[in-house]
Order: sequence, then C-alpha cells, then structure tokens
Amino acid sequence: MRANKRAIFKRGGAACAAAAVLIGGTFAASAATAAPSAEATPASVATPSATETAMPNGLAEAVERDLGKSLEQFNAEATLAAKAADVQAEVTKADPAAVVSVAGDTINVKTSATAAAKTAAGTAKVKVTTIEATPLAAKVDAAGVDALFAAYTAEFGLQNLQAIMVNGNGAYVIRTGDAATGVQTPAARSFTVPAQPSVADFASKYANVVVEAAAGPATAFATDVTNGQGYAATSGSDLSACSIGWNGFDAAGKPAVISAGHCADDGVATTTELTDPTTEPAEGGVGGDIVAPLGVFGASQFGGPNNTPATAPSGWDGNNNNLNNIGTDVSVIDSIDQDLNQLAKVTDWTTPAAPKNSGPLVTGVSSAINGTNICKSGRTTGWSCGTVTETGVFLVGGHNLATNPDDIRAVRGFGSTNLLGAQGDSGGAIIAGSLAVGMISAGDPGVITYGVDLKDALAHTAGYSVKIFLEAPTVSTSTPVYRKGAVTGTAPNAPSGSIVLVTIDGVGTEAVVGGDGKWSVAAPNKFGTFTVTAQTKNGFSTSVSTKETIEVIKETLPAPAITTPANKGTVAAPVTTVSGTGNAGATVALSGDVEGTVVVGTDGKWSFTVGQPLGVGSYTVTAKQSLTDWNDSVTATNKFNVVPAAPAVTSPTNGQEFIFDQGPSAISGTNAAGATVTVTINGKSYDAVVVDGTWSVALGGRLATADYTVSAVQRVDGIDSVTANSTFNVLAAPAPPATQEPTPAPTTPAPAATQNPTPAPTQAPVENDLANTGISSTVLAFGAAAAVLILGGAAFLLFRRRSAN
Repeated sequence: MRANKRAIFKRGGAACAAAAVLIGGTFAASAATAAPSAEATPASVATPSATETAMPNGLAEAVERDLGKSLEQFNAEATLAAKAADVQAEVTKADPAAVVSVAGDTINVKTSATAAAKTAAGTAKVKVTTIEATPLAAKVDAAGVDALFAAYTAEFGLQNLQAIMVNGNGAYVIRTGDAATGVQTPAARSFTVPAQPSVADFASKYANVVVEAAAGPATAFATDVTNGQGYAATSGSDLSACSIGWNGFDAAGKPAVISAGHCADDGVATTTELTDPTTEPAEGGVGGDIVAPLGVFGASQFGGPNNTPATAPSGWDGNNNNLNNIGTDVSVIDSIDQDLNQLAKVTDWTTPAAPKNSGPLVTGVSSAINGTNICKSGRTTGWSCGTVTETGVFLVGGHNLATNPDDIRAVRGFGSTNLLGAQGDSGGAIIAGSLAVGMISAGDPGVITYGVDLKDALAHTAGYSVKIFLEAPTVSTSTPVYRKGAVTGTAPNAPSGSIVLVTIDGVGTEAVVGGDGKWSVAAPNKFGTFTVTAQTKNGFSTSVSTKETIEVIKETLPAPAITTPANKGTVAAPVTTVSGTGNAGATVALSGDVEGTVVVGTDGKWSFTVGQPLGVGSYTVTAKQSLTDWNDSVTATNKFNVVPAAPAVTSPTNGQEFIFDQGPSAISGTNAAGATVTVTINGKSYDAVVVDGTWSVALGGRLATADYTVSAVQRVDGIDSVTANSTFNVLAAPAPPATQEPTPAPTTPAPAATQNPTPAPTQAPVENDLANTGISSTVLAFGAAAAVLILGGAAFLLFRRRSAN
C-alpha cells in the first residue's frame, strides 16, 4: 500500500525545487483500481515565538526528569558557566595549566595566576586554589590539554587515542587503547632491542595525569532506524512513499531492509531515503521530509516470478500453485547507508522524535495463524492492532492494471477485518507479540487489510533474513575453575540453537545454546585470571558483548589407592610388593613401614617392590601422589597383618571326585616346621597329626556320599596362618539298570492236530571224555526242551514269512 497521493518531499529542511510529484501505488483488493485521492495541501508553518525558542517543548520536563532541577536552576547554572568560560579564557593567558570548573554557585579556579583569576571573575563568586611551584626533581603537572595532547601524540600517534581531557579536580585523563605496559620487540640474534615506552611510563612523568582504557577513537552517533518507519522511493522522476517492514541482512550478512514488493514499482524504483517520522501522516503531517539516505532497491517480486500476473488454470492437475502463478509481495533494499543504525525493534509511533524509545523488540520470525492477535506499524496510520481473521491467497491490482485488465497479482498471506491500514503503510511491519509475521500489502479500506506472509516472502528472496534482538549473554561461572573446567552461562530468550561466541585468553569457541537457554565451554588449560567475552549470535543477528573474568586454579589430586595389601587385611608372608592405583604420570611416595617412590603407569596402576620382604607382623603403609601443575593429594593409609603362609592340602586334591563307596578315609597335607595344624571338614574340627613337615587326619572309615569342604590353618609361634581351602566330593551309588518288559509274542491260531511220532528205540548211554561241568541231567533236559521250543519258534516264523509271500 504505497501512498497514492501527491506530496512535497522536503530535503534538508528546504522545499524541493520541483513541483509536487506523483506518489504512485495501489491500495485495492482484487482487481479493483483505487480512485486517486485529493491532493494534500501543505500545512502552514507557524513562526515560533521567542519564548518557544528559548524554551523548547519538553525542556522543563526533561530537565526535571534527567537532572532533578527546575528550569530556573538550569538557566542560572548556564549563566554561571558562561562566566566561568570567560575566566578560563583570561586566566589561561597567564597560566596555560589553569583549570576552571563550576560547582553550585561557585567558580573554582586552580592556578598560579591568582590575580588574573580574580580579575576575570568580576562579581562572580570565585574560589581560587594556588598551584605551588614544583621542585625540579619532582613530577611536573601537565601544562594544559593542548600541550599534553602534543606530547602524547608525538610519542604514540593518534591511532588508539580517544580523548585527552581535564576534569573538575584538575586531573588530566588520557583515554586510549594503547597498551599500558611496553611491548618488547623481538631481539636479533646477537643483540637486544629495548622495550618501547608505555602509556603508563608517559603518564608517570606528570603529577596530575591518569590513564583510562578505551577502545580507540569514539564512534559517531548514527541515525536509528526502526521497523515501521516511512521511506521515499525514487521511480524515474516520481517519488512514492512506503514503510519499512524489517531491518535485516542479505545472504552475506550485509545490512538490508525488507519491504513490500510493489514499493519497487516492478523493479523500476531505484534509490530510497528515510523520511522524518515527526512529519508523517501518522503524526498528522503530510510526510516527505527527508532525513537520511536509506539504500538502493535490490530484487523484488510482486505477484508471480518476475512480477507476473496470476493466470486462471486451463485444467486441474493437482498443482494449483504453479497453474495459478501464486506469488508474494516482497522487496529488498541493499547498500544501506553506513550512518544508519538498524534496530530489531518496531516503533509504535508514541515517540516519533525518537522511534526507538517505544515499541516491541523483534525476537524471531513466525507465520500468522487464524485467531492470532497482531499489530502493525506504518507511516500513514501509525500503530494499530487487530486479529488474523483469514489466511490464504489475495489478489491485488498490478501497476499496469489501468491499461491491462489482466494485470492482477496473486499473493500468499492473510487478512484482518479489524486491522487499520492505508496507502503509504505498504511494507509496514506486522508483528505478533515479539515475532515478525508479515508486512502490509493491500486492502479494501474499512473492510479488510491484507498482509503478506513473511516466511513465504523471505523464501522468495536470495537468503535474506530479519534482524532479531538478542539479549547479552550471562557468564554464570564466578568461582574459580580448574583447567579445562566448565565455564557456563545463559543466553536469555535466545532461540534454541543460537550460538554464543566465547573468547577466553584470545581463543574463540562457539557454544550452542540448548533448549534450557544454557551454554558451556572449557576453561583454558593453564592457570591465571582471564577475561571472558561472550556474544550471542543467531544468523547474522548479534547481541552486545558481555565481559567477565574467571580464575583458573590448580586442582588437588585425589588420594592414591593402596589395593594390596588391602586395608585391615591379612596376607601371607613374605610380602614383596605394595601396589595400587593413581593418576597416570603421578609420583606416589610411600612412607611408614615401606618407603620409596613409584610413578603411576598410563593404565592408572602402580606397583612398588619392597626392598626387604615383610615377614610375620603388623604393618602400616602411607601413600601420597604428586604431579606437575597439580596440588599434592592427601594421604591414603593402609594397615594390615602379615601371617604365616597357609598349610597345603595335598590329599584329596582340590576338586577331586570319588566313586560311590570309595571315599577317602584320611585327609593330609604339608606344613611349616614346628607348626600345629587344625583341619575343619564340613564344619567339624580335627587336630591333625603332624610328623615333621606333613600332617594328617584319620577319619575312621571311608567318607560317605556328599560334597566336602576342607580348611586348614597352621599355627607358628602362636600366630595363625592364612587359611587353606579345598573341596572334593563322593558320588552317590549308581542307579540300577532299567528292567525292560518282554514283548509278548503275537497270538497265532492253535496248530492242527499232529500224529504222534513213533518213538525211537531206547539206547544205553555212552560215556565220553568231556570235563565235568557240574550241570545236572535235569538242567540238560531243560536245555534240550528249550532248544526244541526255539527251533519250533523259528519254524513258525519261517512259516509265517513264507505264508506272507
């Protein structure tokens, strides 16, 4: 919605030499053409009265607010200051080092020219402090700003100097970015070069000069630009008026402005200039006062690609967007004037003289959704709010609609039936809360106002983005940290995934902001106090920097561990090594009953060989570890007992297995000379019989089936040894073999009656030479009968088989 009227654009406070020029544009829905509005008549300019000139509007309020004084007090102090200026001019003729200041109703003069000061003061109240002569060997006072300036710049130059001034106490302050201490130039191979003089050395020559750090020359104050302000666009010989949508960046991060595409007049418009908010229609003016250059139009799109009209589809193929040539309404302004300070803020037009003083900050980009409350900012109607009532596609008459009725542009966006908008608001920012959602595009006055969807519009640019406000990050770490310890902080209200650029000791690190708004980086791997600089970044938007200091201190090593012999443990004599764990590379110092040092291996383990093996007795060993750039650990102490070695259980051997009914009837083993042995078998104790170096326990018979545990302890000189343990088992009786039931013979029909054979003639028995087997004749008869039966069975089976065939 460009301003559709004629207006006079004033440049630099003077009337434009040209006559009124056309402010082209449209503010019409669908294909309707807006009727040209009446020409605006410039408002008459009233000549301010003398009182108004002396007392600008708001001066009394500002003095009261900022200084806590009445306007009368303010003016009286100004009069006194004028007299003090006269005193300064007069007294410095006699004393260039004189310092003049005012306090209350008094002029203070610090000078050696007392008479000149009193003469110059006239009737004003003057307090004169006499400067005593300075002994030759003592420090001298600076002889005025000019002299000090000349001396300083002759030695250090201008590059890093910000100011040399004198304060009301007569002290001269040098604000500079030059190093406070000298820098040693690298030495040649055979000789050295003396250090360059430092600013501190320079200041030490004077009794009344101090040095304060500064970042070099000061930066000129730039004109602030907020979203929603008006601008004028040059299109050939015509000027048109639109509103800034969003301050932002191009794909390379250079400053840019994002506005409505139709403001670029289909690519004809070229340069743009920022207009004075106090003279815009939103403030009751006619607009047109140019305050600064803005930039040059880059790419733009109003409707389809290359500013093409919408076309009705010839058929539906499921891709209506391409067939209808639906587009957007977006333009970009590049080459932003370097004296402009673009802000991530939308002006609400309550403070037009200082637009940045009121209105919401922009913290992100979103899309307008039905039911969302929105507000817009534009040069014509200022700040107004409404609700998103519709989303979709709206049609706008193109620039050539008057001569081409088909020049109708289709734009994707949203509508609001209660959001105020008018010509000249085109491109103006539409915001929901603190999120940028669109720009004013078109409308049907009094019926509906249309906004272009910002996310969709940005997608039609070559990587342009909206500038968002990012709060300065915080550095949460305040207590000392160890090397590579965590330096943490927060990035308040920064979108998740934003980056915090953290610089510590000259090394920069990018920390990703988590969903909880927190970030973390590692501290330097060295000791000292370091400055931490942190700045939040999202895309090309950045916050102001935060500076804090951290202290990196030595970490105390943990106590090493003595793993063997274990604390309060009992071990067999002799003990030849003491071992444990610690920090790799650390030196472990042992003291007490074992003395020496050992270095912890890369695996975190150490082992120390005892020079004189430890025999039977009670011992205490203490260990402490040390490592370069660490504080020594506290000590670890182990107390343990060394006792005789355990006797051996040799029979049965450990794990032996005996078959049923063949368990051992005795347990035996070996022992130390002169020892007594106590043996416990499944909880029952026996005093073993010791013969020289062997012992045995008779069990009175073989052990029955069971699992057995044997432990044996020998006592030497009244001290029990460690315990020897062994196990064996006696198996149970084997189970009897399973009895298999005989398989019954198949039932067969009774054989047919047979005729008894004729008995053979009986013969007397005949003797033979076979050995006596001891088998009776009855058994033989039984065996013969069995043989007959077997043969009969075989014959039956044979018969059956043959029958089956």
